[in-house]
Formats: sequence, C-alpha cells, structure tokens
Amino acid sequence: MKITALKPQRRSKKRLAVFVDGEFAFSLDRVTIKRFRLKPGSPVDEKFLAEVVLDEQRQHCREYALLLLSYRARSEKELKERLARKGYTPAVITAVMEELKKQGLVDDRRLAERFVADRITIGHKGKNRVGVELLKMGVAKEEINRALKNAPDETGAARMVAEHFLPRYRKLDENTRARRLWGVLARRGFAPDTITRVLKQLGADVSEEP
Repeated sequence: MKITALKPQRRSKKRLAVFVDGEFAFSLDRVTIKRFRLKPGSPVDEKFLAEVVLDEQRQHCREYALLLLSYRARSEKELKERLARKGYTPAVITAVMEELKKQGLVDDRRLAERFVADRITIGHKGKNRVGVELLKMGVAKEEINRALKNAPDETGAARMVAEHFLPRYRKLDENTRARRLWGVLARRGFAPDTITRVLKQLGADVSEEP
C-alpha cells in the first residue's frame, strides 16, 4: 500500500484528500500530513493509517476542549459530555482527558475550591446553594464537601445581601421585614444559623426560622 495522491478539498483549503492505491481513503489537515511527513509515494499500511486518523481526531478533540476551557473552568464530567456531543469517540475523549488532567487543565478539586470561594465572596451565595451548583456540574460529593469545609465564612456575604435588600423592606413591620429577608437569604443558599446571626446583627428579633 502507498499514498498515490494528496488533493486539496473544495470546501476547506486546510484539508487534503488522501488517496491510497488510487482510491480515496479519507481527508486530513495539512498540519497532520506535515507532522507524519505524508506524500505521494509514501508506503503505508492499515495500522499506520488508523494511527494517523486517530491522532488527528485527538488533536481536534483537544483543541475543542481547550476552546471550552478558555471560556470558563469545567468539571471533568461537563467537559466529557460536551466532547461527546461534538461527536468524539469515548476512546479519543479518554485520551484527551488524561492528557488535560496531567497538565492540570482539568482538576475537579481545584475547580471546586475556586468555585466555592468565588461564589461566596463575589457571587454572595450561601454554601448550600454553591454545593448544589457543584453537584449539577458533576463534581464528586467528596470534593464538594472538602471545598465547603475549607470555604470562606459566609456570614459576610449574607450580610451584604441583607443590607442590599433591607431598604426596600424598611416600611414593613419588623416581623414581615424579617420574614422577607429570611426568604431572600434562604433562596441564596445561606444556612439557617447564618441567617439568624445576620438578622440579629441588623437588629431583627429572630430566634428561629420564620
């Protein structure tokens, strides 16, 4: 077996049609062809050709994964699902994921730690809400629990939220105002003891959940 021709494709100038023994075999990126030093007359066999095609698929998969990661950090599960929807095979996805994990580009533990810290201190969300969000992202419970255990105290974030909403409830009676603020903080995922502490700091007479 040998490559008999490399012909430019009409739809993409970056790809060439590869002919083996006079028959069209598949198309490849010019970069792949250059990397494997393919040219008319090059001797090949089925195993080598399969390796070339698989290598290109891995390259494309990796490039797409890096594109997704350039927008935001993603959990291993999220990234695998997106790559699968793009049409990459399980074998290719597994190979790319292992490479990205070795490079530290996919790390659920680090993602969880940063996500928790940012959502509490910047997003002003409670630990309960953040934990649920991480779970939906496919992060393992043990990693979520580890991150939440080391998370910043949520009291400051809860107070900022309460102080933001407090002016719109000023004209309400004290009990109604406390219930409204409690609801706001609870929906953001703050723990009951955190909410009680913050409302007391703001002068509300709260001993338990309204």
